[in-house]
Amino acid sequence: MPIRPNHLFIGLFLLLAGCSQLQQTGQAISDSNGVLQDGETRYLGKKKYQLRVAGSSMLFYGQAEQFFLRRAESLSQKMGCRGWKLLEYKSGTENTLIGARQYADGVIQCL
Repeated sequence: MPIRPNHLFIGLFLLLAGCSQLQQTGQAISDSNGVLQDGETRYLGKKKYQLRVAGSSMLFYGQAEQFFLRRAESLSQKMGCRGWKLLEYKSGTENTLIGARQYADGVIQCL
């Protein structure tokens, strides 16, 4: 019986570690599927923007790229651009305290 409280504390610790991770990394966004992610947009000058999105886990493989495309479309519309051009792009997985997660990072130019 003393094992169960230990499991409870471990589960609570992992839950709190996950919450603090999202709080430290920046803006939390909820997609229509309920998938949490972090996002960052940085203006580089000359109508260029660096976009970065990171998914909450590896369970949704391939969605970081979709989130990146949505973010690029949304930003270009918000800025009144006719469209956008992809100048740099990379994606992959990164390790965090609560496990691996996907990311997509790139630079777009407003047309």
